[in-house]
Amino acid sequence: MLPLKLHTRTTLLASVISIGILASFLAISSAEVSKLLRDEQRARAELQAVNLADQIGRLPAPYDPQGLNRLISLAKVSRPGVLGIRVWERSNAAYKKVAVTMGDEEMSETSPDDIAGLTRNNQIPKTQTTQIRSAGDLTYRVYAPINRGGRLNGWVELVERREATPLIAVRYRNLAFWMVAASVVLITLGIYLLFRRMIYRPIERLLEAMERVEKGDFSANLTDVTDDELGRLAIGYNKMLAQVRTMTDERELRRQSLEQKVAEATAELSERNAQLEDLNRELFETTRRMTEMERLAAAGQTAAQFAHEVGTPLNLISGHVQLLGAGLNGDDRARQRIDTIGIQIERIERIVRSMLDRTRPEDTTRVPVDLNALLERIFDVTHPALEARQVTLDARLASELPKISGTFDRLQQVFINLINNALDVMPEGGTLTVVSSRVLEGETPLVIVSVSDTGQGMSDAVRARAFDPFFTTKERGRGTGLGLVVARQIVREHDGDIEIQSTVGKGTTLRLTFPAIEETLS
Repeated sequence: MLPLKLHTRTTLLASVISIGILASFLAISSAEVSKLLRDEQRARAELQAVNLADQIGRLPAPYDPQGLNRLISLAKVSRPGVLGIRVWERSNAAYKKVAVTMGDEEMSETSPDDIAGLTRNNQIPKTQTTQIRSAGDLTYRVYAPINRGGRLNGWVELVERREATPLIAVRYRNLAFWMVAASVVLITLGIYLLFRRMIYRPIERLLEAMERVEKGDFSANLTDVTDDELGRLAIGYNKMLAQVRTMTDERELRRQSLEQKVAEATAELSERNAQLEDLNRELFETTRRMTEMERLAAAGQTAAQFAHEVGTPLNLISGHVQLLGAGLNGDDRARQRIDTIGIQIERIERIVRSMLDRTRPEDTTRVPVDLNALLERIFDVTHPALEARQVTLDARLASELPKISGTFDRLQQVFINLINNALDVMPEGGTLTVVSSRVLEGETPLVIVSVSDTGQGMSDAVRARAFDPFFTTKERGRGTGLGLVVARQIVREHDGDIEIQSTVGKGTTLRLTFPAIEETLS
């Protein structure tokens, strides 16, 4: 149910109060008018009875029945409400009827004894009136004494029906009712117009101004201010709005200043954070490289010491083998054995030299290298090993791949090492995917080679240590832990980088990135 508006509630309240007041006034005034009219009717009945008694008292005695009946008949028809008239004549101490305008059955309420009871001490009493109800009607019964020569000669009994609601009272009540209805309508209309013009319009202007302020318009002042209470309310609203506008302007200035300071601090903090990240990254890389260099240096030192320690006995053994070979005197079988020993000694020397080469940088001359051609040559070399391990090669080499600046043998060592590692993690077969592509990073053209296997993949812990020297997951005796270390070292010698992407149970992808020697990519 919708709430009633203010003017509706006020109008209803005023109407109820007005109706109550006017209805009370109408009821009271109607009752007073009816009482006055009834009193007037009673007085007229008494006056008619007294006048009739006075006229009868002037008649000569004894009474002429015809004249007396004519007189009371005229009195009866003079007022429409008279029901009947009786004349009682006194004879000694008793009373008898001498004239009547109706049957005794309609006026049987009064008896001679009742008339006799009206007289006290033979004095002439006053007119007496009683109000009785007969057959549902209210009637006045007036007893007026007949005075003849100063003596009580009888009574005139007049019975008149009292009007329940006199006509004038009915007219007055109807007129008052319409006046009440008209008053209620006029009051309702007046209150509505009063609220509409003097209250609702100022309130609506105030609400519109408040709605504009709510939307952010702080210039919504109220004009045409009156001198009443609503005018004072509008003045207070304008003052409050001026204060709010001032405070809002100050707050906006402070907010802008604070935003500027926050922006400057944020920019400075971002710059410091970026610098700190760069320093941390550089420090981490430097530390990691120093650790690798220390490990490689230790490995190189160990390899050099090993080569030195092994080289001396090998030289002695080689010399003695040569001496033994010189003194064989044509023994072919012994010569064959001596040659075998020499070959194995040379093989050990090559192994020692190879260990030394892996632990120290090699001065090489770079030339333009076509990685697609390099990879196809490696595929031909490793094809038997792939078939033996039941590994399928999926080569996706980009056409017109830019060349890079590098060393053919060193790069071949990297890719052969990566393919061998992939074969080791797919002992029961799988798919080896090699993809070459070209991209443009900013204005720098890059050549990317991805080597992916379908092995068991690496956990995060293993992937984090994959480039640590001497770290390996292969069985003891099958890996040195230096393959990826040397591969990354060679890639970085070519100004490139190598990344590992691996998911446990799905495989591993090594992504090698090299700068192209071409200026742009088509």
